[in-house]
Amino acid sequence: MEQEVEILFEPFAKQLEFLQAVFSGDYDVILYGGAIRGGKTYAGLGALIMLSLMYAKSKWAVVRSSRQPLILNTIPSFEKMCPKSIIAKHNHSTNIISFTNGSQIMFFGENYDKDKDLNRWRGLEVNGFLLEEVNELHEISFAKAIERRGSHVINPKPPGLILCTCNPTNNWVKEKFYDPWKKGILNPRWKYIPSKLTDNPFMDNDYREGLKQLPRYQYETFVEGNWDIYLRTGSEFYKEFDLDKHVRKCTYNPNLPIWLSIDENVHPYFAASFWQVTAKRATQIDEICMLPPRNTIKDMALEFKSRYHNHRGGLLLTGDATSKKEDVKVEKGYDLYRLLQKELEEFKPQRRVPISNPSVYMRGLFINQVLHGNYKCIEILIDENCRNSIKDLQNVKQDADGTKLKSVKKDSITGISYQEFGHLSDCLDYALTTIFQSEYSEYQRGPYCPPIWGKNPISKNSW
Repeated sequence: MEQEVEILFEPFAKQLEFLQAVFSGDYDVILYGGAIRGGKTYAGLGALIMLSLMYAKSKWAVVRSSRQPLILNTIPSFEKMCPKSIIAKHNHSTNIISFTNGSQIMFFGENYDKDKDLNRWRGLEVNGFLLEEVNELHEISFAKAIERRGSHVINPKPPGLILCTCNPTNNWVKEKFYDPWKKGILNPRWKYIPSKLTDNPFMDNDYREGLKQLPRYQYETFVEGNWDIYLRTGSEFYKEFDLDKHVRKCTYNPNLPIWLSIDENVHPYFAASFWQVTAKRATQIDEICMLPPRNTIKDMALEFKSRYHNHRGGLLLTGDATSKKEDVKVEKGYDLYRLLQKELEEFKPQRRVPISNPSVYMRGLFINQVLHGNYKCIEILIDENCRNSIKDLQNVKQDADGTKLKSVKKDSITGISYQEFGHLSDCLDYALTTIFQSEYSEYQRGPYCPPIWGKNPISKNSW
């Protein structure tokens, strides 16, 4: 008589990739996920069950931010998939499940608010961890998991694995995993496996279609798995920026002038945004972020020529007013804008640079008014391919004085500190307060004040 076989679960392709990584012996830490309904929980729990069966008397811990999500979500998922025949005991008071071969899985709440010293981790002896929704845990808990893995000694010795699941986040998980993975510099003993709802063949089509009704921020983050788009917190500088309203596929017109707005004194790149104006609509059609060593003005000019060599509509230069100063490091007798005029002379560039930079506070108020729609005659659109500009508009925070909060980050390779967000949004500020200088002047100074743009302000009909 054939023995009845109980199937744990049937992994789809992305889950199988995760399980192969778990049992390959090549990795110590594996992060799986990046969107909702990508099969993260089943894959993680399935791996722990298999490890428990392979290594008798082994001990594993499943960690979430608190006991409640374990009781409501994780443990029911475990009970649904784990064959009852291999469970010897389920202690509901301690949330420890014991297997018939002596292995154990402990469901463990981080409870950081009540245990900031992590006393509950002390003396914890396990072979490895599943950190469920690791984006909701504190970085210090991840460090504790590294410290405590492999502390339970048995023979044969299981691998000291730390398995993690997550959704996109803008915290330490992004800095430790996603950013290095994207740059190709992730620790070789660590692995990130992105998974989205579209990787899960068992998702109902009606459910997929229903998710399209989510606000675009939520859809991009939780369905598309976009780590560079985050939910609004209310502390953003550009409070009125809205993906649904201001971002779409835009069309470049080779016969219209291009407004080239620059922010040059930045690290690690030379930032520029490209705009075209029709009636009262300003459209950002492109962006450039020139990384070292190709972050000089000449490099930027060459990049512009390669993209717009057939452009016939002329070129208008604006941007950071401080870059009008002569810079002998660039070329004696030339400031940044004069050098750009020289390098791009075939496009007949004209300067439209203000005498001084507009107040950060005032231009923020004005642009938020425009984004909100209070100026019915002005519309702002940004091409969906301007990903860095969109990320800036979403992530620049407001400081206590109403200006931009200068968020500083240290480059993991060079050790150089730099402003993480804001340079491309500065380009937007310079462009819009120049293009709509009449409206901005009126908003800032009132109708009877002299123009702030010098002796020859741009005519609002000049486009």
